[in-house]
Amino acid sequence: MSVLSSPFKRSRSEAISAEQTPGIILSERSLIVLALVRLFVGYLWFQQLFWKMPPDFAGLRKYVVEESHYAFFPGYASFVQQVFLPHFLVLGASVWIAELLVALSLMLGLFSRAGAVLATLLAVQLYVGLAVAPGEWIWTYGMLVLLGIILIALPTGRRLGIDQWLAPHLRASADTSRARRFLGWFV
Repeated sequence: MSVLSSPFKRSRSEAISAEQTPGIILSERSLIVLALVRLFVGYLWFQQLFWKMPPDFAGLRKYVVEESHYAFFPGYASFVQQVFLPHFLVLGASVWIAELLVALSLMLGLFSRAGAVLATLLAVQLYVGLAVAPGEWIWTYGMLVLLGIILIALPTGRRLGIDQWLAPHLRASADTSRARRFLGWFV
């Protein structure tokens, strides 16, 4: 990047130094550790499916009601009361399916970044709705959000996952297909 095209004001020596800085390369051990973190987070989401099982999603209702009382984001509590609670079965099925998709994506390493995006969105929703509820530790859902962000930033499915085999195929055909180029980012 030339100094003229830089959005930041830097001296010429700083610009040259920045251009010469090599990218960070993770060791194979580091990549395996990150894959294990992905597997662990996927298992966490998988484990949470069993207390809110279909067809009635009974375990989930208590938490949705709590969200309607303790959400700290303005307007969210009334949204939960007016939209989510009256249509609880649709909400329950949607949450259960979304968490199942997150768990499968992360545990199998299949489109792991897409699973991480969905996990992050679910965790943000939990943070907004339950972070200040009695008996909840405010940082629990914040850490879930951060774990999701880390899994979005790094292609963790490329070790110990199906993405390891999918990525080269998507990369090879990225020049001929926009859809494959787009999908390639999610592996």
